[in-house]
Amino acid sequence: MIKGFQCEIDPRPISEWVNKEVEGDECPPCLIAPLASYYLGALKDAGETKIANHLKEVFEKGDLLTICKELDNIKTNVGESLRKELLELDCFAQSEKFI
Repeated sequence: MIKGFQCEIDPRPISEWVNKEVEGDECPPCLIAPLASYYLGALKDAGETKIANHLKEVFEKGDLLTICKELDNIKTNVGESLRKELLELDCFAQSEKFI
């Protein structure tokens, strides 16, 4: 996280974003696996192994909407610093320039 930086984009919940109307080469569902992987890394780095293990179990079942809902839910069950980091990941994934 860059100190003093305040992103002006308000990322949507992942479960809403993944179902958005797409144009051109956009494919939000294609980004769920890498996004979940980044979440796992951030959770492990923060010592949130129980939540990380649960996310891994959900991911291995492979249901896209369930994974998305879990990514949204995680942000309500972690500390503020980690929640902000995860929101930054959401913002990056939802960036028009990234897709």
